[in-house]
Amino acid sequence: MSMRWLTILQFLEIFAAYGIVTLFLPWRILRKRFRCFSVAEQLIAYFFAGNFYIIYLVYLLQFLRISSRVTLLLGTAGPFLFIWIRKRKKQIPGAIESLLVRIERLLDGERGKKTSLAQLRRTVYERCFRGKRKQWLHALPEIAVLLAAIAAITYVYGPNMVETFGYKASDIPVHNYWINELERNNIWVAGVYPYGFHIVIYYLHMVFGIPTYVLLRIFGVVQTYFVYLALVAALKMVCRGRFTPYLGILFYVMDIFNRSTYARFESALPQEFSMIFVLTSVCMAIRFFQEFAKERNGNCRWYLVQFAIGFSLTLTVHFYGTMAAGLFCIGVAVGFCFRFFRWNYFRRILLTGILSVLLSVLPMAAGVAMGKGLQGSLYWGMNVITGDKKQGDADTAGTLSQDGVSDSLTAGEGSGNTTESSGNATKNGETGSVLSQSRIEELRKEAEERIQKQQKPLSERLKEKGSAVRESIRINVMNVKPHMAEITLGSIAILLLLGILLAVLRENNFAGAVLSAAVYLLCMCSLQCAALLHLPALMDANRCGIFLCYAICFAWALGVDAVVYLAIRRWKRKWLGEMASLLTLVMAVAAVLSQGLIREPVKVGALEDNGAMVCVTNILRENKDFTWTICSANDELRMTEFYGYHYETITLLNQLKDLGQNPEIIIPTKCVYFFIEKIPVDYGESTKHEEVTAKGAETPLPFTGGLHPYTGENRWITMSHMYEWAQRFQELYPNEMEVYYESDSFICYRLQQNVNSPYNLAIDYGYNNPMPK
Repeated sequence: MSMRWLTILQFLEIFAAYGIVTLFLPWRILRKRFRCFSVAEQLIAYFFAGNFYIIYLVYLLQFLRISSRVTLLLGTAGPFLFIWIRKRKKQIPGAIESLLVRIERLLDGERGKKTSLAQLRRTVYERCFRGKRKQWLHALPEIAVLLAAIAAITYVYGPNMVETFGYKASDIPVHNYWINELERNNIWVAGVYPYGFHIVIYYLHMVFGIPTYVLLRIFGVVQTYFVYLALVAALKMVCRGRFTPYLGILFYVMDIFNRSTYARFESALPQEFSMIFVLTSVCMAIRFFQEFAKERNGNCRWYLVQFAIGFSLTLTVHFYGTMAAGLFCIGVAVGFCFRFFRWNYFRRILLTGILSVLLSVLPMAAGVAMGKGLQGSLYWGMNVITGDKKQGDADTAGTLSQDGVSDSLTAGEGSGNTTESSGNATKNGETGSVLSQSRIEELRKEAEERIQKQQKPLSERLKEKGSAVRESIRINVMNVKPHMAEITLGSIAILLLLGILLAVLRENNFAGAVLSAAVYLLCMCSLQCAALLHLPALMDANRCGIFLCYAICFAWALGVDAVVYLAIRRWKRKWLGEMASLLTLVMAVAAVLSQGLIREPVKVGALEDNGAMVCVTNILRENKDFTWTICSANDELRMTEFYGYHYETITLLNQLKDLGQNPEIIIPTKCVYFFIEKIPVDYGESTKHEEVTAKGAETPLPFTGGLHPYTGENRWITMSHMYEWAQRFQELYPNEMEVYYESDSFICYRLQQNVNSPYNLAIDYGYNNPMPK
């Protein structure tokens, strides 16, 4: 089977596994309780319940240090079986007896397979289709639209998944390390951090037996489907039209946003996973404000419960998701200000907000109480808020280094920043008086410019500030398509006008939702341009752009829905509203397709060659655990640590530098695989895709330190040395040292040996210790 087809099958397996635990099982338990809610509300409720349960189940078992596949299966199946048995305890004996009789008749040949299959078909037909023809006919158009939406998402994000197999973000190996430590019941190995994403990956690995490295390769696209479908579900909760919510997906796959705002969706990362809960959780708060006004108190408490769970999940997964959800909450408070400040509403929403924060903070507080410090990324986030981003990078790098994690690009960048800062500090000390004088001149010039700006008319200053904001959004968020920044900022004013018009027409519930979206979009645009507006930079500008695009698509779809609703409001015909929303969607899709505005499939390069990923997959399948060793750069270290051994390339090469000191280099496993990139991948800096040569081996090895030997030109030098060594060793042992896999850019050698008499890898390959030129 080719790696592409294997990846597709693994994707379907992961999607099904995640859907079972977060949708199917909660539906089996909660469907009667939530049957009075809309389909979108039910799906969100099940999804929240499923994620919340598995995350806090793992937290509990980790704290007790008894987390394993057995305890996770018991914790998952136990409650469901208990409820199922409790409801059907009188029917179980008869059902078991009937089942045993059928099995006995089938085994004895009294009942044929065709008869059994025919009865199964009849049962499925009676439960799902009989008497439900009108329901299926009514649902058929929406099913077709949903399938078209899924096809669009697949077109944009699917090809890269089946063409590029390795990790596509530099911090995934660190997340891989943290998840692996959960298997050792060592939660927060690098410090207290929102672990919701890591727990979900760990849970899927333990319960369904899917290797962690496979999940981290593919789950990024799986969670992207849920990010898009969560957008539709959130819009379904607040829109009046049946089909206009799907405009959110259409806007999100249009070629109008900067590539940096969606390229990360190809990777399995906590921040993007948290986006699933941002809109969906706050829309539950909107539904509370809408339904409580109708005095439907029975349902309202469930909206608050779902809001508490969903909002807590944002902080449980990633604090940036909480910031975005918090800004949306501000939008809801403004949009429903005519209700928010009433005591009946305010006290309920305040208590719910406090409860949601406590739910997410308590596990982390327990970790701190157990003596765990905060993980470096949290310090980095706080330093971004305070404006000291470089210091934050250095702190993060220091934390990762102390925890023994050298496979994060962040560590290399942080070290660079620290060195540069130290150099500047020394320079400042040597020429302090000169720099102080120049600094005085700079301050004088800044003061003069400030005075000149203050002397300008207010209208001119506002115009300049507006131009700067527009340009910032155009550069950081939008792509080269003209006027998109202007349309984005103009849509805020349009949404505000639509909300006011709906309020004038006494459509207060819908007006509140539209105004909430308008204020939320305004808050996100302000956060994106926080430095220009002299506001606290709560979020890094690059990360903010990802959440801003999500908010734009939500707000635009809701705005179009409001326009359609206002256009047909006077007729008050349900079928007319459905036809109008469907026609609007069809026209929008036709316009986008005719103008060629659908994105091309996303292309994100991996930090590991495809050949290496193919070899890892085959090695795990062909060998028993811990009978083999992979000698490579540190990319495969965390992928395979529970199955075999890893020997780092730079470690071997450094040992080969002095054969007098290291006369023997032994790797005592049956098979040793040497991963060598003939064309080194771009890692951290451009290598210009130069093929390894003897000239590279003539260059002295880079010094050992974290990722330094594997970034930029250093990776080319390291791989050149390794390639020359492998060729010389194969000449010495042609039968034992064979080519296991080779492509234009990658080669893997396999050394098969007797573990009782392993080969000595310490040979003179001609470039052991080249002299610097």
